Amino acid sequence: MAEARVVSADDPGKGGLQMMLAAGPARIVADQPLEAGGLDLGPTPHELVSAGLAACATQTLRLYANLKGWPLGHVHVAVAHRKDEAQSPPDAFEVTVRLQGPLSPEQTERLLQIADHCPVHRMLAAGARVTTAVG
Repeated sequence: MAEARVVSADDPGKGGLQMMLAAGPARIVADQPLEAGGLDLGPTPHELVSAGLAACATQTLRLYANLKGWPLGHVHVAVAHRKDEAQSPPDAFEVTVRLQGPLSPEQTERLLQIADHCPVHRMLAAGARVTTAVG
């Protein structure tokens, strides 16, 4: 098993919903929209999960196309998260992939299949164990 890279969130305790996230060398502000009591200074936690799915699908597509030597140009992956309590599970992610480059229809179809096999997609589809402890 690979060693886990730790991502952290810090709340400075000043009363807002803005959190400073540390992920590797990057620092990102997470927040909530104005209507949810935040200042809308950064993505929400659900948007960060969606961003992880979009990034993973995009990287997976690039790696696969490079491995195959396919002429994949620009890749755009958009993810929308919706919650419907009447459904099971209530959370749904809709992934839209836009590919550019002189790809054959067969290559395009295969890349769309590959997008569904990125590790984050597989993790979300399978579920995950989460444990919480005081540290």
